[in-house]
Amino acid sequence: MVDIFSIKLIKVGEHTVPSPLAYFMKDFNKYEKLVFHVALINAGGEKIILNTGMPVDMRPLLQHWKNTDPGIKAVKFEEFNKASYFSAMGFDPDSVDHVILSPLVSYATGNLDMFKNARIHFSKTGWEQIMNKNPLEVMPEKEINFPDSILKPLVTDWWERVNLLEDEDKINNSIKVIRTGGHHFSSMLVIVDTEIGKVGLTDSFFTYKNLEGHIPIGVGVDLRESINSIKIAEEKCDIIIPMLDQNLTQKYQNGIIV
Repeated sequence: MVDIFSIKLIKVGEHTVPSPLAYFMKDFNKYEKLVFHVALINAGGEKIILNTGMPVDMRPLLQHWKNTDPGIKAVKFEEFNKASYFSAMGFDPDSVDHVILSPLVSYATGNLDMFKNARIHFSKTGWEQIMNKNPLEVMPEKEINFPDSILKPLVTDWWERVNLLEDEDKINNSIKVIRTGGHHFSSMLVIVDTEIGKVGLTDSFFTYKNLEGHIPIGVGVDLRESINSIKIAEEKCDIIIPMLDQNLTQKYQNGIIV
C-alpha cells in the first residue's frame, strides 16, 4: 500500500433544496441544506484535488436552481478562486498533480483554470452524455456543466492533459474510481487507499441520511443507479464520505479525514 499523508475537506458553498430532491419521495414541504466540499489529497507523494469549487460567475447555475423551485433559499459560496487560499494550506495550485471532477457541474469545475500543470480526470461516460446533449441529464446546458471560460480551453489548450476515465479506473496506485451515476452520468465514487482503510468520496448520494437509510436521492438521471451507488460504497469502502453532507466538517474536525 502507498502511504497516504492526508485527506482534507474544504467547504466551498451551500445550497438549501426541497427535501424530496435529497430524499426520494420523502419530507415534502421541508428543506435540506447541502454543503459543497472539495477534497485535498496527498497520496504517495502526489497532490490531488477532488473538484475545484464554484465558478466566478454563478448566475447560470443560480438561475437553473431557481427554476427548479421559485421559492428556493439563497446559495452561499466561499471566496474559493484564490491561489493564496491553497498556498496558505501548502497546496499551491501549480504543484497539484491531478484534478478529479465529479460530477461535471460548474460547482465542481468552476476553477479548473487554476491548476495549470495537473492531469485532469473525469468520466468518459459522463462527458459523452453532456456532449451528446442527453435529454435525461439533469443539467443539459453545457455552460452549467462547464463555464465557457473553462470549456473552451479544456477542449483546446488543455486537452492533452485530459484523461477520460473508464467506468472502473484508477488515478494512481492509491486512488481508484468507479462511475456510480445516479446523480449525474458523470458522478463517481473515488476510493482512496489509506492507513485507516479505504475512504470513499462521492456525490452519488448527498448525506449520511441517504447512506444510513438506504434512501436514494430524489434528483438525478437514474433511480436504480442512485440505489446501487449506496450498495457499491458499502461494499468497496471502510469509510464513506457523502460530499454534500452539511455535518462533514463537524464529524471530521477541521475537515481532516486522515
